Amino acid sequence: MNAAQLLQDSLSPNQAARESATQQLEAAARDNFHGYLHTLAVELANESQDLNVRYAAGLAFKNAIAARDSINQPQLTERWLALPDSATAPLKQSTLSTLGSPQHRAGAVAASCVSAIAAIELPVNKWPELIPQLLEFVGNQENQGLRVSTLQAVGFICEVIDPEILSAKSNEILTAVVQGARKEEPSHEVQHAAIQALLNSLEFIRDNFEREGERNYIMQVVCEATQSPSVTVQVGAFECLVRIMHLYYEKMDFYMERALFGLTIMGMKHHEEPVALQAIEFWSTVCEEEIELSQAAMEAYEMGEQPLYESKGFAKAALPDILPVLLELLCQQNEDDDEDDWTKSMAAGCCLELLANNVGNDIVQPVVPFVEAGITQPDWQRREAAVMAFGSILDGPDPEVLAPLVTQALGALIGMMQNDPSLQVRDTVAWTLSKICENMLQVIDPAVHLENLITALVIGLNASPRTCNSCCAALNSLVVQISGDADLLGDDVPTSAMSKYYSGILKELMPIAERPTNHANSRSAAYQTISVFLGASANDTLPVVQEVAAAMLARQEALLGMQNQLVGMDDRNNWNDMQINLCVVIQSFIRRSPSLAAPFADRIMTNLLSLIQASGKHAGVLEDAFATVGGLASALEAGFGKYMEHFTPFLFSALASFEDWQVAQAAVYVGSDIARAVNDGLIPYAERLMVALIDLLRSPVVQRQVKPNAITTIGEVALAIGGGFRPYLETTMSILSQAGSTSAAPGDEAMIDFVQTMRESIVDAFIGIMNGVKDSDVAAMQPYVPGIMGFLKTCWADEDRTDSFGTASLGLIGDFAEAYKGSIRDELLQDWVQQAIQWGRTRSGNKRAKTNAAYAQNVSSSMSKLLTKGRSDSATHL
Repeated sequence: MNAAQLLQDSLSPNQAARESATQQLEAAARDNFHGYLHTLAVELANESQDLNVRYAAGLAFKNAIAARDSINQPQLTERWLALPDSATAPLKQSTLSTLGSPQHRAGAVAASCVSAIAAIELPVNKWPELIPQLLEFVGNQENQGLRVSTLQAVGFICEVIDPEILSAKSNEILTAVVQGARKEEPSHEVQHAAIQALLNSLEFIRDNFEREGERNYIMQVVCEATQSPSVTVQVGAFECLVRIMHLYYEKMDFYMERALFGLTIMGMKHHEEPVALQAIEFWSTVCEEEIELSQAAMEAYEMGEQPLYESKGFAKAALPDILPVLLELLCQQNEDDDEDDWTKSMAAGCCLELLANNVGNDIVQPVVPFVEAGITQPDWQRREAAVMAFGSILDGPDPEVLAPLVTQALGALIGMMQNDPSLQVRDTVAWTLSKICENMLQVIDPAVHLENLITALVIGLNASPRTCNSCCAALNSLVVQISGDADLLGDDVPTSAMSKYYSGILKELMPIAERPTNHANSRSAAYQTISVFLGASANDTLPVVQEVAAAMLARQEALLGMQNQLVGMDDRNNWNDMQINLCVVIQSFIRRSPSLAAPFADRIMTNLLSLIQASGKHAGVLEDAFATVGGLASALEAGFGKYMEHFTPFLFSALASFEDWQVAQAAVYVGSDIARAVNDGLIPYAERLMVALIDLLRSPVVQRQVKPNAITTIGEVALAIGGGFRPYLETTMSILSQAGSTSAAPGDEAMIDFVQTMRESIVDAFIGIMNGVKDSDVAAMQPYVPGIMGFLKTCWADEDRTDSFGTASLGLIGDFAEAYKGSIRDELLQDWVQQAIQWGRTRSGNKRAKTNAAYAQNVSSSMSKLLTKGRSDSATHL
């Protein structure tokens, strides 16, 4: 192959040329992996080659051994490690040699290649000479480009490698990085690369940060770097401070008092926006840490425990200094600011919100004068900043403190929404009204404010896309809080204060939902609001709801008829987005009134089957189409049976989509919905469904989060088909036993959460199977009871167990005791069972846990009496 031309084409703006080149490169990698890498390494190291080709070669090399996700990485790792050392040594040498290229872009991509190889080889004790070699490069004062690229490589390696693997070299690595980051470093490029490497290695140097002397030196170097004449170095230094505050908040007292308060406040005032943004981000991070610590402390106190760490109140102490700066930054908007740009004024508003959430009532009094002074200013920036400041403090302080202010401001805000000449001000007023509707609705008197508020919001729907989004959010909050939660409404809500506005609001939303484009997500926001209104509708609005649902079905049918006219990916993505939104609205209609939806069932199902077939396995479309099928099944119950023959081929196909986990997940959910709906109507399809679910559980490819839901669905299938589950019992119990043995390493929070979710699902499955088979063959489960009780005992000994697991397992224990009585009394009278029951009886806030504990306790007491009576009879006999 002509490697240089293919690499050039792989970056081509011409889609056909780019796709063709990419396919040929992938084919080369499959046919001769080593030859492919060798060609790429040669092109990367070739100083006479075009820079774009070299960069493309490095990028392709890295992508060949480093996956974008953890699922595919093991395969790439195995493929690299299968190469002999004689094959990989020249590749490693080529990437290392390119670090010193005078073309810095080539050196930078070589750094990513070196780190990708290191991520594979260092964990298996290969390439031991790498770190010493890199440290030698960093110390090479003759080649600035080599030092920069090597520091980048070191930073990348520290970011992706487990610190324990490099523990023996951590001090040397840190020394080299900090040496380059010092203010004495003559090259700003080297200093910036060193600061970035330090940023990437801050977690890696946790042990060093524990030692006060080393920590002081690191902090000194970073703080001095914030004063560098180089803006890029300053930005990197403030990024380091942000990350340090996140990782090491509990160690920051000393530094906050002596340096960080002053440095970051000066940084927020910096004339260079990138510097100011990072300094603002520092205080946002302080607030986020303190909010999290306060919440954790509250939870600890509620459980009678002492929190591990508590908030040090940095933000509250700094409030008099940072608040005026933030308020002034709010006023630094420009008329031509793009809403997608992250500006100082936007960052200040975000920080102000976090600050209000953190310090609460203390922020109200100093902000009010700024609002009062600014809201009537002729300068639109001042008016907009005043409204932004007011909206930013509505979540955090006590509602009682805010209520008089909101009551006083509401009329003025509604007037500004309708009459202010500035689009930017109206945008922010709409956002502030949405915050009021979300957090302070209790101060809105329907008799006084509701009509004017809704009028203003409806006018705002047809303003800018951003205003439209805020108005939709406000309307959502209004209808949910005034009419009630859609899931709790039932069919007995004759009317609500929102009823008289339904027709007008929905009439304004429908054309927005029909727009051909979804600028700033405004079309999706309109669909979401239509969905919320349908779900929260009172009985006197159901004729309007039915009319809207019929219009949505007609729109869906029209879109299905247009699928062959789509040209290019943009058209297809737009079509997919509209179909997803239509499904969301139809789901809401079905949930609100199954009886109203029933006459439309054939039409709905016909549309959905056509949509699934036309989706091209697009995960988002299939997820929502399947969710709508599940909702229809729940509404129709046994009546859904007539659609099973037409729908199940799509269901089984989706369950086999192991590599597209979102599709598989959607199929698992709908399988569960259908099982609950049709009950024994599932029997003709049960065998294929069980085979599909078990294959999914056995698959090493499917993402693990799908598996707990698949296990739960097996329980639903068992409950649905009853005795018909008997042929699958042995295989299922074997699978559940294997799943129950899954464990997590200490400290691996993601895996710990997964294990707990898995255990909850396994217990749910056991309950479904037990209750499914007991009526026809109660003895079928008995041989598995000792093993299940052993599993429960192990889970109860785990301090990370969840309340959901505890509650469900008590119900399962009660089911076993009721079914098998004295034949399993040895298992039921174990100490851990009694401790579990005691746990459930003391869960004052968990009614189901108390009920299940009482259920299990009653049966357990009966077992104890049987045992006592047995012993007494034996003694009498003797």
